[in-house]
Amino acid sequence: MSYSDLVKSNWGFISSEQQEKISQTRVLLAGCGLGSNIAVLAARTGFTKFTLADGDVVEAGNLNRQAFRTEQCGRNKAGATAELIREINPRAEIEVFPRFISNNNEVAELVTGADQIVNMVDPSPVLFEINRLAAEQDKPSYFPLNIGFGTAVFVFTKNSYTLEQMLPSGHATGTSQFFFSLVMQMSDRLPGYLQDHAGVIQKVMNENLSIPQLGIAAGLNASLTVTAMLKYAAGIPVPVAPDVINLDTWAVTSSDVKHISKK
Repeated sequence: MSYSDLVKSNWGFISSEQQEKISQTRVLLAGCGLGSNIAVLAARTGFTKFTLADGDVVEAGNLNRQAFRTEQCGRNKAGATAELIREINPRAEIEVFPRFISNNNEVAELVTGADQIVNMVDPSPVLFEINRLAAEQDKPSYFPLNIGFGTAVFVFTKNSYTLEQMLPSGHATGTSQFFFSLVMQMSDRLPGYLQDHAGVIQKVMNENLSIPQLGIAAGLNASLTVTAMLKYAAGIPVPVAPDVINLDTWAVTSSDVKHISKK
């Protein structure tokens, strides 16, 4: 299979010049859980160069929203994501970093070797260092959020807000509390159904529970993130933080139902 065979149906929407640019863009996925969906869609779109970093293993509870298969349970997520990419494009250039990014030296090595960064590591100094170094090197970093039936992607650049500027002062550092602190701080820019599920948010915050996530949002997350990656590589402007790229399927389908019921 040739590269042209893989992408031949992209014509009309992705120009040959854009296709060439994304084929030469190396993407760092710092976190390959939800990143597995992004990697698969990026490979289908024509990205060919990947650096995959994750120390976690695939579990059955990941399969409702991540791209992995049952037989991959127990395997390292970065390695399993590489398998998924190669099933689409056997010639893809993939570097696998099968452990958690733990220090600034590893951040520097991975970010410096990439052109675009998808930052999905757990809340830690590494999360902020990835964004900081990417901005310093004038590279975009994408920060996707899975939110119920919708999704949001913040794009950080050297000219955007920083993640620190978007968080409330004294924000919580636990994984669930961190993400919901950000969501609540930015709630005026995010899906309206968050207010309808305020009880879920409060329960996560009060009881230190894991964040409930749906495959519906994970699929959208990949679509929005890969579209932003493609546009950025092609030199087409995308909204940057604190603005957000988001889609709320709950609101969209609700609007459709109301429209149909009036006929």
